[in-house]
Amino acid sequence: MTSRGLKASPEGIKAAKTALTDKTLSQQKLATALGITRQPVSKFFAGEPVSRSCFVQICRQLGLSWEQVASLHEDWVSKGTPQLQPNSFNLNTLVQELRQKCQDKIQDQCNTVQMLDIARAIPLDQIYTPVSVLEEIPSQQWREISDLLQYSPLEPNFHQLEQSNHHKALPGLEAGLRYSKLMVLGKSGSGKTTFLQHLAIACNQAKFQPHHVPVFVKLKEFAEDANYEQQFNLEKYISEGFYSCGIDEEATLNVLTKGRVLILLDGLDEVPLDYTDDVIREIRKFSQIYYKNQFIISCRIAAHKYRFPGFTEVELADFHDQQIEAFIKNWFVAVANQSMSKAESTSNLFLQHLNLPENQRIRELARVPLFLHLICLLFQVKGQFPSNPAKLYEQVLNILLARWDEIRGIKRDSFYANLSLNSKKKLLAKIAAITFIKGDYFFEQEKLQQLIAENLPIVANLALEKSQMDLDRQSVLQGLLFQDGLLLERARGIYSFSNLGLLEYLTAKNLVENYQNTDWESLITHIPEACWYNVFLLTMGMLSSIDETIKLMKNQVDTLIVNDRKIKEYLIWLNQKTNSVYKDNKNKAAAVRAFYFIYGYGFELTASYSIEGDVIGNLAFNPELALDDLLFSILNCLYELKLAWKDNLDIIYAFNHARILSLTFDEAIELVWDFEFKEELQKLKKQLPCTESNSEKFYAWWQNNSIIWEQEIRRSFIKYRNIGYDWELDNREIKLLQAYFNANKLIIDCLERNVNINQELKQQIEDNLFLAIADTKT
Repeated sequence: MTSRGLKASPEGIKAAKTALTDKTLSQQKLATALGITRQPVSKFFAGEPVSRSCFVQICRQLGLSWEQVASLHEDWVSKGTPQLQPNSFNLNTLVQELRQKCQDKIQDQCNTVQMLDIARAIPLDQIYTPVSVLEEIPSQQWREISDLLQYSPLEPNFHQLEQSNHHKALPGLEAGLRYSKLMVLGKSGSGKTTFLQHLAIACNQAKFQPHHVPVFVKLKEFAEDANYEQQFNLEKYISEGFYSCGIDEEATLNVLTKGRVLILLDGLDEVPLDYTDDVIREIRKFSQIYYKNQFIISCRIAAHKYRFPGFTEVELADFHDQQIEAFIKNWFVAVANQSMSKAESTSNLFLQHLNLPENQRIRELARVPLFLHLICLLFQVKGQFPSNPAKLYEQVLNILLARWDEIRGIKRDSFYANLSLNSKKKLLAKIAAITFIKGDYFFEQEKLQQLIAENLPIVANLALEKSQMDLDRQSVLQGLLFQDGLLLERARGIYSFSNLGLLEYLTAKNLVENYQNTDWESLITHIPEACWYNVFLLTMGMLSSIDETIKLMKNQVDTLIVNDRKIKEYLIWLNQKTNSVYKDNKNKAAAVRAFYFIYGYGFELTASYSIEGDVIGNLAFNPELALDDLLFSILNCLYELKLAWKDNLDIIYAFNHARILSLTFDEAIELVWDFEFKEELQKLKKQLPCTESNSEKFYAWWQNNSIIWEQEIRRSFIKYRNIGYDWELDNREIKLLQAYFNANKLIIDCLERNVNINQELKQQIEDNLFLAIADTKT
């Protein structure tokens, strides 16, 4: 039996005519606005049946409820149309039937992901990592710059800033169940599309919203098709998609009307600018008419300005450590095609490298899925991360500024989009260098616009009128924030670079590109500052020759302590001690000096980066160095015990260190070859109460004997090993010593990672590291 559609009740016709007049429309104008012929409009106002689709469209255009116009509570349906009464119509059965018919289409749309630089499509279920969302969106919070710097006033921890609300994060699936209308926001490459695809597949398999039919719409494709047909109509678009699966219009309207559709609208930020208003208007109207359904929209965080009524906004959280690990293990199986056992081994090696202190910046990048994929690609080739991180950052820039849009077929319409890739990089590098050198990690929009206005004509070689400059400045600002994701709004009107590593790289890039015009003597004064470490390291890695710059750095390091008598005495001791351990191997002297430098003073001094390479290897082969390492550990235990038992704060923690102290004494005694020294250590060890006794007894002994006992230990260490001195440095001198170490460590790392240096100069600098000026040969 063929359906003859819907017809308006007498009351509905009256309401429709009133609405037509209020909107100053005629029937012909109404038909034109709807993109249909005059005939169904005439039938509608005559009370004759019209197709359900046309009926609903006409009512929507007039701002009326089609159910009220049709008077569903009366027997309005034409004689030949079967009535869908609750007793004769099983909605759940219909949903199951429609989902089964749509299954292949949803699988085709959502079951695979196309990953950067991977030729084949990757099955979604093999690579997907469950995501979390933040219900409190940082960019919508009113905060001051001082609030954003609270974690570290000298160097902001962007990751810690982003994760400050992570303990409140909600699993993505839970958010989908909690909110019927959800706007999912996220940074570029954060996994928005993949999340929506996962929801569609889960719904298709009755694992998520099992009583709904999933619909997945790429809004960019919808906008392009709608523009071609001159009709922005989501209902029609969805109906046509269902029709291709063998579902008729009436069934489509039934499930839409009853609220049994999961409508996933992906990529609002990818809609071409010319169509954005039309698409937003259509989503708003459609979600209000079919309000009973569940809606989930995805959009890039910075591009989101319009707020849909009734929608809850959440932001995809960065990956935490467990998510990174899960993604990596999935990646080496699904993408690298490794066996489960091989992938497990490779993943463990990857994580070991990722967690090294020198890879902190790479670890921060890895919290964004797109960049984690890139890092996996690079690691797969050599089984290690790039020795020159500048190459990694350059690839990240290329992805954000161009490639990510190109591979998805997205074209941006603005002055900024038409800037060359090189001009964009130069502009970003200028802004990065200016803000970094001033320590302005966060800046307000007005400051950002000023920086754009000052530097845009220079990098783009443009001569612009003021009015044009204002327009172009705004276009560039929108592009930096909305399109590329290199700048983020950290709070209302306050911005920063999205990643600290990228900020450092762009700063270094600007220094290299403007090498001849840079005041290097002024910049070199920043060498001791920890926040400049990566900038100098990246800069040296990009220079064609570092000879002149490394000499400036070494001279600056030497001048740090030129006027400090105590520190010069400390460095003289350091050289003497090193020479006594390594008499015949000058090549290793600098590395050994670094080891004694850290531990020779005491444990208020901390190493910014671990001492690796030579020193770690030497511990296994040089018995003197190995013994001193244990003796320093004894002094460290004493230091920790004093801190723990200060004011009797933590007896359990202190008692654990007491056990470690006892064991370390035993190990040291085994290594001692000098009989007198061994005998003294054994006597000192015997004074220590048995650590198997209760902690209260040990604490009582410590309170009465620790000061004298420590003095005896130090006297013994000084007599036999020339270590354990109390250098009696004040806070200023400790900070200066720390700065001096940081600067020397930077030079060591620059020399180790750089081949663009004269080898004789390299050896000369290495030979004179951690030496008092009077002892140097340069």
